[in-house]
Amino acid sequence: MTSMISSLTHGGSKLPWVSITLAATSLVLFAVFGGKPEAFIYDRELIENGEFWRLATGHFVHLDHQHLLMNAGALFALGFLYETSPHGGARRLVLGCFILSGSLISFALFLGDPKTQFYCGLSAILNTLYVVTMVAMWRETRSRVWLVGLGLLIAKTGYEALFGSILSDNLEWPPHIGAHLTGILAGILLFVFGLFEMALSRLRRSYVGALRPSQAC
Repeated sequence: MTSMISSLTHGGSKLPWVSITLAATSLVLFAVFGGKPEAFIYDRELIENGEFWRLATGHFVHLDHQHLLMNAGALFALGFLYETSPHGGARRLVLGCFILSGSLISFALFLGDPKTQFYCGLSAILNTLYVVTMVAMWRETRSRVWLVGLGLLIAKTGYEALFGSILSDNLEWPPHIGAHLTGILAGILLFVFGLFEMALSRLRRSYVGALRPSQAC
C-alpha cells in the first residue's frame, strides 16, 4: 500500500487546484445561498421559460450540508488522485469531465425526463470523473484494484436502480439514477475519445516520419 501511494504522489503537483476550485465553488454557493437555492437549482419550468443558466448551476448547488460534504469530499479525493498522480491526466481533462458530463446530464434530464422537475448536486458528474480516474490508473499501472473500483461504482448504481439509495437515504430528493448512468456514460465516452485521439496522434507521427527523407552516413 505504501508503494502504491508513493507511486501515485511521486513527481506530481502538491495540490489538485482544479478540483479544489470546483469544490470551493459549491462550498461558497452553499455558504452564501444555503441549500437548494431557488435561483440556481435545475428547475424545469423556469428553464423552459428561458432561465438556461440553471442547466449549469444546478450541478454546483446542493440540498443540505450532508449532500454538499459528501460531494465536495468525493471531488477532492478524486481530484487529488487524478491531478497529482503521474498516472493521471492533464488538469484540463478535469474541466473536460465537468463540461462534457454536465452538458450530457442536463440535456438528458431536460430532453429525456420531463417528469423530473427539480435536480441539483455534483454526484452524477463525479461518476464521470470516477470512471476516467479508474480507467487512467488501470491503463498506466495495470493493477486490478482500479478495475475493482470501477466495478464497485457500476454495482452501486445498479443496486440503487433496483433497491434505492445506499448513502443518501436522508436526503430530501432521492438520487436520480438516470443522471448517474449518464455520468458513467460520459466517462466511457471520454475514455473512448482519448483512445481515438491517441491513435490519431500515433498515425500523424508515423505519417510525418514516412515523409522525412532517410539519412545515411
